[in-house]
Amino acid sequence: MAVYVFRCPACAEFEVAVPMSSVGPTHPCPACAAESTRVWTAPALATTPAGVHRAMAVADASAETPQVVRSIPMGAPRPRSRRWSPTTGGVPVNAAHRPAGPHPSLPRW
Repeated sequence: MAVYVFRCPACAEFEVAVPMSSVGPTHPCPACAAESTRVWTAPALATTPAGVHRAMAVADASAETPQVVRSIPMGAPRPRSRRWSPTTGGVPVNAAHRPAGPHPSLPRW
């Protein structure tokens, strides 16, 4: 439901909460029942929190002029070690010393 402001010619302004589909250009005054005209006002938009506003500003700025870094930023997690393999474990295999032919079968536990 939206809140609309109406102005009564005899009384004063008043607010009415009605669905957007049923609002009309006039509404009866709750005090004197006279037809009141609608007052056009700016929409009541919710404000964004300061943190969200800053994050959006940083994202917009980085789209135009990205920040170039030469190292991993402080506080970022360290890169993980090489990928673990069931045949070699965590140690990488030199391609020159890899056995020829079909791949070795997985170890049985």
